Amino acid sequence: MSLHPKVDAFLSCLGHSQLVDADRVAKLRKQVEKQGAKITDPRTVAEALVRDEHLTSWQAENLLQGKRRGFVIDKYRLLSPLGRGGMNAVYLAEHSLMRRRCAIKILPEKLLGEQAAVERFNREARAVALLDHTNIVRAYDFGKVIDGNRPIHFFAMELVEGESLEERVARDGPLPSVEAANFIRQVADGLAHAHAAGIVHRDVKPGNLLVDRDGVVKILDLGLAKFFGDEPVKDAEGGQQVFGTVDFLSPEQAIKSQTADARSDIYSLGCTLYFLLVGHAPFPEGTLTERLVGHISQQPAPIAQKRADVPADLTAVVERMMAKTPADRYQTAEEVTELLRRWLVRHADKQWIRKNPAILTGSDETSSTAASFPPGSDARTPAPRSVVPADSTADIKFHSFQPDPSSLMDSKIFRQRTAPTWWQFFERVWKNRRQREESDE
Repeated sequence: MSLHPKVDAFLSCLGHSQLVDADRVAKLRKQVEKQGAKITDPRTVAEALVRDEHLTSWQAENLLQGKRRGFVIDKYRLLSPLGRGGMNAVYLAEHSLMRRRCAIKILPEKLLGEQAAVERFNREARAVALLDHTNIVRAYDFGKVIDGNRPIHFFAMELVEGESLEERVARDGPLPSVEAANFIRQVADGLAHAHAAGIVHRDVKPGNLLVDRDGVVKILDLGLAKFFGDEPVKDAEGGQQVFGTVDFLSPEQAIKSQTADARSDIYSLGCTLYFLLVGHAPFPEGTLTERLVGHISQQPAPIAQKRADVPADLTAVVERMMAKTPADRYQTAEEVTELLRRWLVRHADKQWIRKNPAILTGSDETSSTAASFPPGSDARTPAPRSVVPADSTADIKFHSFQPDPSSLMDSKIFRQRTAPTWWQFFERVWKNRRQREESDE
């Protein structure tokens, strides 16, 4: 018995899609043929396949519209779209053999003829592939396949289940100071790793920072990344292109993008911290040109005018990160990381410290140590992290969060999650403090 034309067309698309193996399609065709005239709507078949988890809803809808190709790229099955912009499209995907889910970024077909777009896409893939850090989205794969006569450029990367900091603020409003400082500390740690590998991000902003379900921030979208020593990129008229997002753009980047260095990322990160604390960008109003002028020659509204509860020393950190002259900012992202870590030790309460004990050691438990390459060194051989000198206790103020050090020292978890060098220092400080207290008595 012949199939209804629409059902037959759907099964034909399914067979060409590579989403379901040929044997399964053949069995399905026989099952539908037995039903005969009872099945005239292909949606009935599609819904059954979705229900049995042979297809996703997105795949089924596209097949019903007659689409045959583009569901499988190399070793990956596309499951659903995650986001789309003018320069790329991102999909949730699954490795066909490993069954590991990931995010796949694809260069849109309309940009295949633009050499600059292809180079930018390849540049991002190359930048992500060079980096391996807890706070940077990791790359899994990169390649180019031919689908029919159409080339497809793609790269697969770590899937982050969470939301961007931009989405977090849009939903919850300005963040508490401790939460905002901790997020920015993590981003600074990731940027330090990228800078050590010779990469400037050039588009640090809340929308490019994802927070996963465990509160770990991941930097993504290195499409505007610049490698140290790169030649200036020219536009169609031969002028230099301006890269970045206006609301978070450093003054020197607004004037000449190729002058951007690690300190430019620090400026953008300062604007991001301002955004998290206030709820909007430093210069939220006016035309594009007016906002650029704001970054170059004006000061944003003081944070204290927007929120009286933000500590003055955190406001001072934001102001220095956003200094107009690069030489007046913090000079390295690692410096920002350490500064915010110390700030958190002073200002976070006891409960927060207990949930984040690694903050006492200067590095997260799962964080890579690759943020400490000295300039000019081989990025594959990280230099050792500096440790707190044995006689330096100025930045450790126990009274600010009042933990019970004796109970901490008895904690197996605390011992496991702190470096031996720091543990020895912590024990020595506590012993000296007890001796002073006993002598005072």
